[in-house]
Amino acid sequence: MKKFFFLSAVISVSAMGAPIGTCVPSTLSNLISNPCALGDMMFDNFSYSGDVSVSNINVDFQMVGSEFRLILTPVIGAGFFTNLSLTNRVSVISGVAPNLAPANYKIVGVKDQSNFSAVQGSSGLLIVANTPGPAFNLVPGNETGGPGFFPGTTTVITTSTLTGPGGKDSANPGLASLELDYIQANTAVPEPATLGLIGIALLGGGLFRRRSVHP
Repeated sequence: MKKFFFLSAVISVSAMGAPIGTCVPSTLSNLISNPCALGDMMFDNFSYSGDVSVSNINVDFQMVGSEFRLILTPVIGAGFFTNLSLTNRVSVISGVAPNLAPANYKIVGVKDQSNFSAVQGSSGLLIVANTPGPAFNLVPGNETGGPGFFPGTTTVITTSTLTGPGGKDSANPGLASLELDYIQANTAVPEPATLGLIGIALLGGGLFRRRSVHP
């Protein structure tokens, strides 16, 4: 039995292609083919093309309560994003706090934000499509999509595409940053025994209140 568990662990690690490190501020070039984890959320399968080089894109990760944030910003001196195509995947990891049995955390929502240049006449279109989940069309002056919620899932794939207005040409002067937020929640249903104890407690509380009112 111990040999079986060991073999399973080896297969699991090999299937992921690379060890999972901790998500820390880095450049996008360091994340291509290198998964990382923030709490019980894994970020991987990054692919990118665009006018700013992957080595000139800063990536930051934030965990605020049940919200996990992925933020991309060109390094100082690299200018704005004027066109890009970015795909990334996020997955909930079982057995990692807070996703420890009997908890069953899943991704239940997304919120995506753009930060276009604030100069007058700024133009561009950032389409953020989440699978599963909603797609948002973000433009200067309307730069927040969501939060949008959906049935819980363990994995979401997000594709972000930046172009000029109407999906043509390039944004002008461009996009200063984009933020992809993922919201998780514990979807575990209490066991019947737990529900029974809760019911007994509520019933007892009701009887106690009636006796207090009618001695």
